[in-house]
Amino acid sequence: MKKISAFFIIPLLISYACKDSVTEPQDNSLDYFPNSDGNYYEYNVAISDSNGSIIQTGNRKSYYTGDTTIVQIKLQIKVDTFQIGNLQTIKYSYFEKKSFGVYNFVDIETNGYIFLLPDSLHGNFSIPYQYLLVTNSLEVNRAWHILESWAGIPQFQIFKLEAEVVSLDTFFISDQNTTRLTEAYNVKYKARLTTSLNSNEPVRLFEVHRWFAKGIGPIKWEGNAELINFFAGDKIYPHNTIVSEEIKSFKIK
Repeated sequence: MKKISAFFIIPLLISYACKDSVTEPQDNSLDYFPNSDGNYYEYNVAISDSNGSIIQTGNRKSYYTGDTTIVQIKLQIKVDTFQIGNLQTIKYSYFEKKSFGVYNFVDIETNGYIFLLPDSLHGNFSIPYQYLLVTNSLEVNRAWHILESWAGIPQFQIFKLEAEVVSLDTFFISDQNTTRLTEAYNVKYKARLTTSLNSNEPVRLFEVHRWFAKGIGPIKWEGNAELINFFAGDKIYPHNTIVSEEIKSFKIK
């Protein structure tokens, strides 16, 4: 079992979907998304306004616990507890680790994406029930298409989401009385939202970055609250803010 607390980042380098079944946990030391039951992560959360001023803080705790079957797909269960100020939100989500990568399951009724849409489009859009969050083989410049969503008559694309590995960064990891270096791939997620065919309606663009460290998993989120809410599957953070989630401690089994 490994446990760490606190980290500091130093930039080191700025610089298609498949079908399988849930895999058995692999050698965690070589894995950028260890998925053993009982794996636990705690993150410090900071929410900033458009000027970069922190307006709220809190924490996020995540762990994996067991599995379930939805639409004949065996999925692992992830539990997130968000504590933002005095408000606590507990969110269950589901994912499947395949030979190609990690796929999140979309709950059409509670996914964070629906909170971006006007009422007129609720119940009138299509979205895949799974999307590729991260590939098992990470390298700088690797890119993949995540999903598209369509709505309306005539149909038009309202949401498009893509990812690209943009850098390999180095983190100083503090473990009790020692400090070690850990490399983490920086994955940039970009989304484009269009809610009307009306040319006067502005297209909205969102971007977040997520860092994945070998033998640890996701260690940091940073970017637009709207897109982090999409991945979280709920409206956790206020719109039009920038969110940072940085690892505070973890346990890998």
